[in-house]
Amino acid sequence: MTYGREDNTMQKKPKVTLWSILTALCAVLTVAALVATFIVAPMYETTVNVALNAATYRIIKGDTDEDTNYFTSDFASNEEREAYEAELCATVEAEGAALLMNNNSALPLASGAKVSLFARGSVDLMYGGTGSGSVDTSAAPTLKDALEAQGIEVNPTLWDWYTSESVAGKYSRVTPAAISDALAANSEYDVNEAPWSEVESNTSSSFADYGDAAIVVFSRSGGEGADLPSGDNGSGVEWTGPANYLELSQEEKDLLAGLKALKDAGTFKSIVVLLNTSNALELDFLNPEICGTDYGIDACLWVGDVGQTGANGVGQILSGAANPSGSIVDTFWYDNLANPAVTNFYSRPYPNNADYGFIADDKDNGNQGYYVVYQEGVYLGYRYAETRYEDYVMGTGNAGNYSYGTTVAYPFGYGTSYTTFDLSNYTVTDNGDAFEVNVTVTNTGSVAGKKTVQVYFQSPYTQYDKDNGIEKASAELCGFDKTEILEPGASETLTISVPKSELRTYDANGAKTYILDAGDYYFTVANGAHEAVNNILAAKGYTVESTEGRMDADGNANLTWKWTNAALDTTTFATSEATGNAITNLFDDADPNKVSYSPGQVTWLSRSDWTGTYPTGTFDFALNDDLAAALANTQYDGSEASSVEMPTTGADGDLTLASMIGADYDDPQWESLLDQVTFDEMNLLITQGFHNTKAVASIGKTATKDENGPQGLTAALTGGASAMCYTSEDVMAATFNTDLINDVGRCIGEDCLAMGYSGLYGPGINMHRTPYSGRNFEYYSEDPFIAGTICAAEVQGIQSKGVYVYLKHVALNDSESSRMGVNTWLNEQTAREIYLEVADKAVVDGGAWCTMSGFNRWGATWCGKYQNLQTDYLRGELGMRGMSITDYSGGSHYMDSTDALIAGTEIWDSPTPLHTEILANYENDAYIVSMMREATHKILYTVANSNAMNGWSSADRLEVIIPWWKLAAWAMCAVLAVLTVICAVMLKGALKKKRANTNKAS
Repeated sequence: MTYGREDNTMQKKPKVTLWSILTALCAVLTVAALVATFIVAPMYETTVNVALNAATYRIIKGDTDEDTNYFTSDFASNEEREAYEAELCATVEAEGAALLMNNNSALPLASGAKVSLFARGSVDLMYGGTGSGSVDTSAAPTLKDALEAQGIEVNPTLWDWYTSESVAGKYSRVTPAAISDALAANSEYDVNEAPWSEVESNTSSSFADYGDAAIVVFSRSGGEGADLPSGDNGSGVEWTGPANYLELSQEEKDLLAGLKALKDAGTFKSIVVLLNTSNALELDFLNPEICGTDYGIDACLWVGDVGQTGANGVGQILSGAANPSGSIVDTFWYDNLANPAVTNFYSRPYPNNADYGFIADDKDNGNQGYYVVYQEGVYLGYRYAETRYEDYVMGTGNAGNYSYGTTVAYPFGYGTSYTTFDLSNYTVTDNGDAFEVNVTVTNTGSVAGKKTVQVYFQSPYTQYDKDNGIEKASAELCGFDKTEILEPGASETLTISVPKSELRTYDANGAKTYILDAGDYYFTVANGAHEAVNNILAAKGYTVESTEGRMDADGNANLTWKWTNAALDTTTFATSEATGNAITNLFDDADPNKVSYSPGQVTWLSRSDWTGTYPTGTFDFALNDDLAAALANTQYDGSEASSVEMPTTGADGDLTLASMIGADYDDPQWESLLDQVTFDEMNLLITQGFHNTKAVASIGKTATKDENGPQGLTAALTGGASAMCYTSEDVMAATFNTDLINDVGRCIGEDCLAMGYSGLYGPGINMHRTPYSGRNFEYYSEDPFIAGTICAAEVQGIQSKGVYVYLKHVALNDSESSRMGVNTWLNEQTAREIYLEVADKAVVDGGAWCTMSGFNRWGATWCGKYQNLQTDYLRGELGMRGMSITDYSGGSHYMDSTDALIAGTEIWDSPTPLHTEILANYENDAYIVSMMREATHKILYTVANSNAMNGWSSADRLEVIIPWWKLAAWAMCAVLAVLTVICAVMLKGALKKKRANTNKAS
């Protein structure tokens, strides 16, 4: 009996340990939930709302019969839209891919051909790049799918081996982590091709049965946050990488050598190479005289990044279902280091950084101590190669022993076809403000095809130019068009208008505006820039014979026309056609030879002395106190606080944003509407624009969703749904087809309309300064004319569906190395004629609403707070109507909100309260509040003219609601708090019982 009583006592022993653990656990969880809900979550509220697509308002409908479908779809269903877009993407690839070589008519493949696909790239195509422009291509067709759809049989043994887990695990391409933004990431690219010995030992028994062609796919990746390694480029910085990623790896060379041996043995009839990259490979391997080895390659097709269904377009070309008509939009070099921009492409540190405390990879403060110099000036890509070639032929400009034939593999604008064409009846007419170019294209071959006609001009290089530091290229693209499909023997006459403004050049030192030089101007039509220069040389009387072989081919003088401008004109183009404002120097702050706080002097590359001015990769640069001060994160000192009257905020009123649909920007009613907006509403609208614009309850403004889209709408970074991924932008440009790319734009707009997006971060408008830029897939070309003209067509299409584009990244964000704040130094002529020209065409001709600023600085001033760029140029010269947004600015103090508001930036791509808290300190600063009001005006004006207003009438009202995830978080905090209290009560009872038992036992 005693034993039984003791056991009963033990069973009633208080559970102090259990309740202690539960109380502590619940308390910790409660504190964590409270911190997450009330401290952390508010910092990232915008991000969470975007990612969860959480509603933050509801519409209270008014009594109206207004038609509120302002922008509508052209498609009857989503299925119809998606099917159309799948075909469209394939068409873009089929028209943009460029046939570079086709010896022995290796292409197209014979009907029913049996082929073998080689290299890991054949089973793992580059559909697009990485980072903000990345898209989901999990359902995209493979190259095998595309070929089989055209009746081509693909070697299954080889395919299965390359796709096996063991091979994919060992030999997939190596790329840096997405958006790493660390200089060391440049060295993390690796081709990692499977060794030929393994390919041969595991699959060679299958080759003979699939020997009609060996198709080799060389792929290279690019992406946001890192540039591609070039190896030693002469700059002396270590983040150029240990090897050149854009030359063939040893494994790739071994693969070609192995295939050549098999071809010689009769196993394969031909070798076809596909260049699956937006970063141009060095093409020495195509020419035995250059590389020293004959790899037996019969055909080479550049396909770029193919997009979601572009592989089908590749299949159509290879099978002959489509005839290639693309023309490359970059110069393809035998050795990329022959491009003078490469030497100074990567960022480099000022040697005395330590004296000022500047460090590498400093995203918050914008890499103040790192710089890049555009020393090549206007001589980018073909503007260098062709101009130095002409000077070498003519014996001018100290061109040295320049060997074009061993430098350039394929010139800008080159592309061939399965058929042949003849150009005739070439005429040019001066119509006053423009030249009208007419030419007849005849298909002289045996199969149907399209032909691109490219118009180039040459401006005279005068003594005035030399005296005033003006540089001129030997040929510049100024117009183009493309025929319809021409059957054999058929002809089509194209008429191409070239505005006379295309002939202007910028004189930064003399007239300080755009001028038209006196002298002879030549026009020609040609298959690429090199043929254009040879035609012009022929018109000047030069031949291969007369130049003792310096000229590499006789040109066609019949395809040239000369126009003479009698006198230097410094007035016709000194005024903006878009705004009527005078045009003069704006960017001397970025010229180290002019700015007062210069880090050192620069000798710009000049055709007056090629050898003496060629970039060497070294600069005598150093920081100084004035430059360091200019690099400070904040310049505004509050001295203007009382210089203007404090704007009205939070006034009573019943105006809504819907009532402003279609109203002019200067409509007086805007002032009454803006009076209703509170300071806090303006602050949130301006500073928390991460993939959205905030709702503004006081005026019934809905929140909008804005998303990435250089290749098509993609929500990869925010976890939302994506739409069609089109080809890389260089393939779009290589179509030379504005109607086709306008349709691409329209369909991107349709996707946005269908998925509830009103703004698009794109198109990308930076330049292919070198092949090593990580984001070349997002940008069109090395040439601003083709880039700007194609971009304008795409923009018009996108915005036709009520989607405002943000052209990105304006401007000079042409590399990824130290991109966050790198000091970019260049002269004004280069800035205007090369790097701003795309924005010019996209805004003036395309009507682009908005821009996204670059991470980089112009000299010492970040793009977003460079008033000469944001206000004087974009608005004052181009007439941009909408808003300027920053690139991602969540933790970047150098993207200062006060300075940038003053400069003309309106909205911050930020999910954090960093800039919100900064502006909150200026609530009593009338000058900053007036800047906030103007920024709010531009944001609201943009949204009022977008598809965000679909479904809204002037009678509707907006009511702010708490998003569901906040309610859930609050509920979770409450439940955890209650559980903590319950556990604490139980613990208290257990302790009390324990003490009672202890007292009883004693």
